Amino acid sequence: MYCFVVTVALFTSLAVAQTGSTPRSDVPSDLTEHQRHEDDDDPLPASAASVLPDSPVITIEGICDYPSGAATSSDRTKGQGGSTADPANGGSSVGPTTSACQTIVTKAQFEKVVEALNPQMAAPARRQLAESYPRLLLFAKKARELGLDQDPRFSETMRFAEIQLLTKRLNRYFEEQASIISESEVEEYYKGNAIKFEREELLRIFVPKQTRQSQKMTSGEHPGPAVDSPMVKVAEKIRVRAAAGEDFQQLQKEAFEAAGVSSGSPNVSMGTIAAVGLPLNHQIVFEMEPGQVSDVIVDPSGYYIYKVVSKQFLPLAKASKEIRKSIASERVQDATASLNRSIKSQLDQMYFGASTGTGRPSGPRISKPGDEPSAK
Repeated sequence: MYCFVVTVALFTSLAVAQTGSTPRSDVPSDLTEHQRHEDDDDPLPASAASVLPDSPVITIEGICDYPSGAATSSDRTKGQGGSTADPANGGSSVGPTTSACQTIVTKAQFEKVVEALNPQMAAPARRQLAESYPRLLLFAKKARELGLDQDPRFSETMRFAEIQLLTKRLNRYFEEQASIISESEVEEYYKGNAIKFEREELLRIFVPKQTRQSQKMTSGEHPGPAVDSPMVKVAEKIRVRAAAGEDFQQLQKEAFEAAGVSSGSPNVSMGTIAAVGLPLNHQIVFEMEPGQVSDVIVDPSGYYIYKVVSKQFLPLAKASKEIRKSIASERVQDATASLNRSIKSQLDQMYFGASTGTGRPSGPRISKPGDEPSAK
């Protein structure tokens, strides 16, 4: 029983103590990464539903003794599938059962581990968790035999793991509270953020900012003073012709020829996209109507000219899921920011050295809903 509890703690602490930006993870750090996305869960096999809660789902040969809370000899002769009772929990099963030299974990016991780590754990990650469990159980048992659990460093690790576990639980609490969203709140968000649900079919012409010759001169291939690019005038002329209704693909070809670019010109059709699919200073085109051509938009890389072919809005019914995610995410961020603002901390530069500018803000960094770190 003790072995089971310690190993669950080990799994959970590993699931929290990742090097990514959030404390959530599907699996322990020594397992292959399985990023979970709500829209592409791998379901458990259909047969999983028919497995009874007390049925064994993991059977481990070769581990049978517990340093504390061990099953009695009579328990061990009951055969596989019996459970070790814990009087402190009203006799309920809290750990794997031993029989002969076996350790058996039931479906109910395994799902408690999953619930503790991540209730939405995908099926591939669950399998890897189950495959890794016997090895971790064995290593934990060996570590105790060597007395490593008595090392002060182990106690400190467990103390820090508790802090991380509470941070993870707080994160889950924030997410649970943030996900309580009424239909009226969804409708209000939809009306107040219309641009997020607008989709436009766009054509785009890209005019390089420099000609091939001026690039060579400024790069030092042909030493000489830098010259002003004439391409801004080319872009303006192309924009006028585009607004007059000339073919965008032909204009794109001419733009590259004017810049001395010999490679094939890009396809001007961007298809149907959302505003977030464009750079921030390009999103002004979502204020235009179908048939309109934009002014020349200046970027460090060159000049851009857009034409709106058509526009449509995502219906509320289809946008509802995205809206709920956005509202929940904003609420979690607000709750986290409010909590972080309640503290201030300082580091002793004599001890830690000067800041490199790469450190994270003080206080726990709580993840947004759906965030999953790389399991490294």
